[in-house]
This record gives sequence, structure tokens and C-alpha cells, in this order.
Amino acid sequence: MAAVKKKKVLTYKGKPLLKCGNRIYYGNLEDKCILALDILESKDNKDIKSSTKIKVQVMDNTGEFGKGMVYRKGERENLYKALDIGEWWLQDAIQMIG
Repeated sequence: MAAVKKKKVLTYKGKPLLKCGNRIYYGNLEDKCILALDILESKDNKDIKSSTKIKVQVMDNTGEFGKGMVYRKGERENLYKALDIGEWWLQDAIQMIG
């Protein structure tokens, strides 16, 4: 019998990242809040496309996925900085909401 292959999920600091078009969702889907990162601008560097403007939003995750109320938002100039501040905001929101 053939072995079942598990899909590898990209993670950051132990939480999954899910890309849907120009939006990246970060966080556990069971939590009350999730982080949404919208890629607003990007530029091509040879064979690599890099993001130059990212909108960061901590959203309510109790209703329809990706359509919740925005608790906190901001913009950063690259994906690392957006994930770094967004992860901190997400942890803070999860602790406050409980």
C-alpha cells in the first residue's frame, strides 16, 4: 500500500501562513483573531518578485473567514517587517480578547 504524503505548510514562529492571491493569512484558524497581510506594491529584481508595501491588519476570525472586524492596521515596507509587527499585534489581541 502506498504511503500517504502530508502536505508541508509554510510557518512563521510556529503558526501557519496561507496565501490567497495578494493576501497572506497568518495564525491559527481556531483563534479568535487572525493576521491579514495585503501586498499593495511589489517590484521585480531579476527572477525574484519582492514586496515593497504591505498592509497589516489584525482581524476578528469568529465569523466568515477573512471578512471580520479589523482591530488594528498599519503599513510596512517589506514582508519581514510586516510579519514581525503583525505577529506581535496578533499575540496582544489574542491575550486581550481571550
